[in-house]
Amino acid sequence: MKTVALGVGTVVLVSGGAAAYLVATFDPNAHKQALVDWVQQEKQRTLTLHGPIELGLWPRLHVRLQDVSLSEHQRPAEFARLSELDLAVQVMPLFKGQLRVGQVHASGVKLNYRRDAQGRSNIDDLLTPSDKPDNASQGQDLSFDVEGISLKDVQADVQDERSGVKALLTLAELQSGRLADGLATDLVVAAQAQLSAPRVAKVAVKGSLTLTPELKAQRFSASKLDLSVLGQTSTHEGQAAQADLKADIQAAKAVWDGRSAAATADDLAVTLSGQVGQGAGALLLDKADLVVAQFAFDPKAQALTVSKLDAKVLAHQDGHVREVEAQWPELSVKGDQLKGSALQGRFSVAGPVAVSGQFKSGSPVGSFQAIRLPDLGVDFKVTMAGQGGQREVSGQLKGQLSAQPQTLAGTLEGLKLQARISEPSLQPLVVNIAGRLHASAPTSADWSLQGDINSNAFTTTGKAMLGQGAPRIDAKAKFASLDLNRLLPARPASQAPASGGGLDKTVVDLSALRSVNGHFDVTAGQLAWQQYRVSDAVILAQLDQGRLTLQQLSGGAWGGRFKAQGSAQAGQQRVALQATAEGVNILNMLKDVAGKDILEGTGQVKLEVSTSGGTVGALTSGLNGTAAVVLRDGAVRGINLAKSLREAKSRFSSHSDAVEKAKQTEKTDFTEMTGSFVITQGVARNEDLSAKSPFLRVGGKGDIDLVQRRINYTVNATVTGTVKGQDGADIDGLKGLTVPVKLSGPFDALDWKIAWSGVALGSMQNTLKGQLDTKLDKAGGKLEDQLKAKLLGKPAAAASGASAASAPALSAEDAAKEKLKSKLKGLFR
Repeated sequence: MKTVALGVGTVVLVSGGAAAYLVATFDPNAHKQALVDWVQQEKQRTLTLHGPIELGLWPRLHVRLQDVSLSEHQRPAEFARLSELDLAVQVMPLFKGQLRVGQVHASGVKLNYRRDAQGRSNIDDLLTPSDKPDNASQGQDLSFDVEGISLKDVQADVQDERSGVKALLTLAELQSGRLADGLATDLVVAAQAQLSAPRVAKVAVKGSLTLTPELKAQRFSASKLDLSVLGQTSTHEGQAAQADLKADIQAAKAVWDGRSAAATADDLAVTLSGQVGQGAGALLLDKADLVVAQFAFDPKAQALTVSKLDAKVLAHQDGHVREVEAQWPELSVKGDQLKGSALQGRFSVAGPVAVSGQFKSGSPVGSFQAIRLPDLGVDFKVTMAGQGGQREVSGQLKGQLSAQPQTLAGTLEGLKLQARISEPSLQPLVVNIAGRLHASAPTSADWSLQGDINSNAFTTTGKAMLGQGAPRIDAKAKFASLDLNRLLPARPASQAPASGGGLDKTVVDLSALRSVNGHFDVTAGQLAWQQYRVSDAVILAQLDQGRLTLQQLSGGAWGGRFKAQGSAQAGQQRVALQATAEGVNILNMLKDVAGKDILEGTGQVKLEVSTSGGTVGALTSGLNGTAAVVLRDGAVRGINLAKSLREAKSRFSSHSDAVEKAKQTEKTDFTEMTGSFVITQGVARNEDLSAKSPFLRVGGKGDIDLVQRRINYTVNATVTGTVKGQDGADIDGLKGLTVPVKLSGPFDALDWKIAWSGVALGSMQNTLKGQLDTKLDKAGGKLEDQLKAKLLGKPAAAASGASAASAPALSAEDAAKEKLKSKLKGLFR
């Protein structure tokens, strides 16, 4: 026994001395290049060891590295870098096939992950097993045991072209207890993900859980999960919608199987609380409870089990309660075999718009690929308190719901919606809709529907795509008749836009154009909106990244037809419009568009304008473009020139100009009117007004100031014939003369000013000239007869008759007569 003890002691002493010698004499830094060469040869990557290597061999294999970098595969670009790595491995358990590691510390780790559109990534070479035989890997697998892990400041830059994900993942902290197969350990984690595609988003996670790893079976069990999640997302930078949610998850057992991607949970209870959104409109989630006695999902086995599901949600928004409850006692699916019970529940939303209802289905049928809920019925009621009374929408929705769990898709076939809309100021509306809805969460949806509103039939088809940026909607709708005044809520009188300066300050915000992209095609046999009535209406519009392109807006209105194109740009707040109206009643058009009735007639109107601004006033003052009008058989309202001309004699005596207020009961008729306008900074300038009537020819020029809402216009009316038949007496003194008429003042109080002082002298000259010409003609005739009588030696009467009989022979007499008349006229003048 002494000999054996001495031998053992000798072995231990020699081994200890040898280990001490190795630790004292072994220099790991002398083998740096060998390690670098091995990585280059085996992995075709460049390993750079900037800092020293610290190595201990007994009783633990202890390694400490600083400032290490690793290149991409066969490229010099940096793939990974770490500031510090410290780990220790116990040597003796390695001889027993066991891996026992002490505390693992790592900090300042940065990784760059890249994957192209074909699915090739920059870590494929690291994941591919070596073709060389590895004797150490033969036999039983190594078991592992880690005393603890401490990771700080770990970042991963992810650029995945295949999925469209661009993100920066940051692991601020990860602390664990002892990690070993089958051993439960506590984890504390703080991480953040900042995405720039497919959406701008930021998610921060902080919390703890108890994890039991089973690496050989590739299974993980979790319990005591307590996570706090803070999320922000938006379609554009600086427009974040914040969510602050806390999730408490409890389960008797929850398991994730990595081999089959299966998940199970017994007595699972999930409680959510927090806030979604910001400001007054934020959704405050008081409590959301989900309780499931048993849950199991195995995609490979095509199995799904849900037992005793009970969900309740209680939330507040703007101080109003939102509640949802649902119960599903049993659902069990395996392959083509399915059994279960009916789904049922209720929902309610309080507030100015109150919603309440309940839903129920028949027993589910189908398979794992498609679970169908037959006879799904939803009874609902919506009430809105408003001016004049309470509005109400009530009805019932029925259909056959088919869900595809693997693809997260659902289809509602045989949809039938019956609803009744009660509006105090309108007759009740009865809506009937039938058709099909399909959705593939969370990216797309499409529909095909037909129905009627108060017997006005319509059809609609379309699709919606959700993804990067604003959603895209392509929709087409056709209405037999559409009265929007009966569908849209009436504007309260207190919110009616003010006139004048108040209207100028009304904000026009086009930012909503950024909220959706798509193409819209709407037609209606009869369309009504506010005061407008349009037949055969066509609306074709395109929305793309905040720009609205109105490809066509056309229809029949005001007794004729119109067609328009235009655009609107958010951000720049710019609007452009080109429009043509043919055969329209200008009076009805002006009443609808401008609320004015100063012009009558039928004809053509052309308009091409553009403007920009954030208020109605800015849009008006920035208006530029051209306009033109051609009218027939119309009238200018506000003044009766014929009546005014009849009163000319009294005006002449005073030699004063007349100022008259515009009166809608007075008007001046015309057979044709043309004119064009150049619009600059909200002021329309006309230089070529031309109008004709049986007794007048009218020309004019002037300004229409849309900003100041004033008119400054001069009309020159030339009398071409009798005033009779135009509410006036014969006034021969005005024939051929131009009468200046000035139109001025604000739109609501126009003045007509007729410059009689400039007309009086010309009128008197015309009158005297006419009277003198008549008298000279009579006087000249008598002198002619007397002259002929003396020359021919006959009485005057006989001489007159003779001249008629022998005119050619009396040419000398004619010449004498004309000369005499000329001198007499000159004398009178």
